[in-house]
Order: sequence, then C-alpha cells, then structure tokens
Amino acid sequence: MKTLSSTPQYQQVADTLRQRIARAEYRVGDVIPSSTELEMLFSVSNITIRKALAILSDEGLVTGYRGIGTVIKAEPQDLRLKIAVTGDFSEWVDTASGKSLPIRQKVLNFQIFPGPDRVTHLLCLGAGAPLWTLRRLRWVNNDIISYHVNFARPERMTGIDDGNMTGNRNFVDMIREDSDLQLLRMDQTVEATVTDRDLAHLLEVKFGTPLFFVENIYIDDTDAVAAVTHLYLRGDRYAQQTSIDMDPGRPGKGQRAESSEEHDP
Repeated sequence: MKTLSSTPQYQQVADTLRQRIARAEYRVGDVIPSSTELEMLFSVSNITIRKALAILSDEGLVTGYRGIGTVIKAEPQDLRLKIAVTGDFSEWVDTASGKSLPIRQKVLNFQIFPGPDRVTHLLCLGAGAPLWTLRRLRWVNNDIISYHVNFARPERMTGIDDGNMTGNRNFVDMIREDSDLQLLRMDQTVEATVTDRDLAHLLEVKFGTPLFFVENIYIDDTDAVAAVTHLYLRGDRYAQQTSIDMDPGRPGKGQRAESSEEHDP
C-alpha cells in the first residue's frame, strides 16, 4: 500500500495492527496472519513486519510461538481522558446527521458478528457475543467525511437491517421509527486521534490524518444501554461546538451542545 506519510512504515503497520486489535478484528487468543501474509497485505518487507511485531510485543499485545505464529495476548490499554459534553439530544441529532447539508451515505455491510469487548460489555453481553452491526460511509459532495459503526443487541433489532437505512436516514431516526426501543439519553465521548492504514483507506485520506473518534452510548427507558455507535469523523470536516451558561443559577438556563460538519462552500 503506497503512502505519502513520513511516518516509518513499520510504525504504520504497528499502529494499524494495534487498532485492529482494539476493534476486535483480531481478538485475544487469535493467531494473526503470518509474516509472509502481512508482507503481502501491507506491501512491505519482512524486516518492516518484524519491527512492527516487535513494537507490539514490547507493549505486551502479542507473543510469538514457534510452530504456531503470533498470538494476540492483550487488548491495547484505554488511556483516554474523558471530556464531558451535555446538551439537547434532538438538536445534536439534527446537526450531527447533517440534515442541512448535501450528504449522501453508503452502507458498507450489515452483519450479526462478534464486536469489540468494550461494546459487548456495555450491552451486558459476554466477550465474543454476536452483535447487530451496521457499517457505513458518508459524503459531502465528492469527499468522504465520516465512517460510522452502529452496534446493538440482535434481539432488540429484530427485523431491522441495512434495508432500513435508506437514503440519508440516520441511525437514531431508524431506531425511533422501526424498533420498540425508547431512547432517553445519549452519553458521548469525543477523542482526538489519527487514521491508521485501514481508516485512511476507508476515508481516502493519508495515514495519520487527524480524526475525531466519537462514541455514542444510547440509554433506553429502562436505564439500560440499547445501542452503541462509533464514529470516525475527519478532523477537517467536523467541529464540536458547545455553549455553556456562566451563571447556572438563572432559571431556564443550561448547556447546549452541537456537532457540525465543516465543508467547502
């Protein structure tokens, strides 16, 4: 895979493999593709693969076994600082879904498949449990601006699949209109990150391009987690805006938050 990034290729490979582990594409106990397969997959030399695996080994994420291969030993540790943003849910949905912009989207795939352990835990399921999973891309004009992955418990989404996500429909509207779920709250975490090779390929940007990673946790009327969404938003296409009242004692005053795409006129 060609890249214009100045980041060494072994670091790019290590970063990408680390993110695959975090996304549960490679799970603890899995044997990852052989060095020869990784060379072909990333179009790099054997020494590049060896350096990348050495980085992951030093981090305690993988271990090599003679006659078996490289085995995933642990998931990357979550060292994020959580930034609290609260606001009007309906307003957030309207702005984040880009209803005022010429957005189009494409569903990449829909499947019932094991997801990241963090998500299965949030949904009160065991590690490796199958999740209702929908992946899609969104564009403004000719530029891909975001990659979305929606997760839910399969039994809560019976009869709902990629056919329900028609046109420019958003996930929240689909849940409200097509399921019996009653959403009461959304807990959101926003993290600054960069693309690995997989995300760079999906979003058609360079390796290392700045991103916002957003995790939305949807809470239903039983105070249980009904669904989880992971959004990968191009840093040059989104901005997070928050209005915070400096005098919270005033009646009728509170906080308002919204997310909006930045786009060419």
